[in-house]
Amino acid sequence: MDLVLPNLVVIGAMKCGTSALHRMLAAHPAISMAAVKEANFFIGAERSNASPGTSWRDGQWCRGLEWYSSLFDGSLPVRGESSPGYTSPDHSQSAPRMRGVVPEARLVYLVRDPAERACSQFRHHVREKDELRPADEALLDPASQYISRSRYHARLRPYLDHFPREQILVVVQERLREQPTEELSRILRHVGLGEAPVRTPPAPAVRSSPNGDCLPRRLREQFYEEVADDVARLRALIDDAIPEWGC
Repeated sequence: MDLVLPNLVVIGAMKCGTSALHRMLAAHPAISMAAVKEANFFIGAERSNASPGTSWRDGQWCRGLEWYSSLFDGSLPVRGESSPGYTSPDHSQSAPRMRGVVPEARLVYLVRDPAERACSQFRHHVREKDELRPADEALLDPASQYISRSRYHARLRPYLDHFPREQILVVVQERLREQPTEELSRILRHVGLGEAPVRTPPAPAVRSSPNGDCLPRRLREQFYEEVADDVARLRALIDDAIPEWGC
């Protein structure tokens, strides 16, 4: 049986617009994006007793390649999926597994102002009632993932170790929001589709918080102090000052 596997994987980061990009790519006539958002195939144990309702969270590796192949339409030249969990600090096995299964895949990694990303994650956990601490205590906690998930270069390092640099495209979320046609065109060229989008795609929405901004100036400055070294490495990696970010 011939397996139909992806040649495009959006690997993160969390709260950087992966859902919006998934929809934008799915609208292209030459791209088949998996109907399952956050397939999380390269995450999880070899065997799992997880129920179908929670397997997306626990990982789908145990379901095997035939299940993964079933997510994609082999009639289209580009097949993709989006799982920001692949760059979670908890899932170091994702990069080597991905290299072993789809070594030629083109990877896309979205990044966002690191403090804004952390604030968005914090608001998400507050809405889910998973976070009861005030913002300053939570966001600056080195044991939490607010800081570690905003250290984009560190999260990308395993993929740089397992894939050629030219197979990895870093996309700044603020540009995707403000210049969706230009940025989507750059992504299409990265995956081997030279044409520009047929029409200007809708810009990714930014969720507003009913409780206001969780990032007063001093907290923003303190958060940037925690990620400044990593931001410098990312800027050097992509040879881009990323002026949209305030750090």
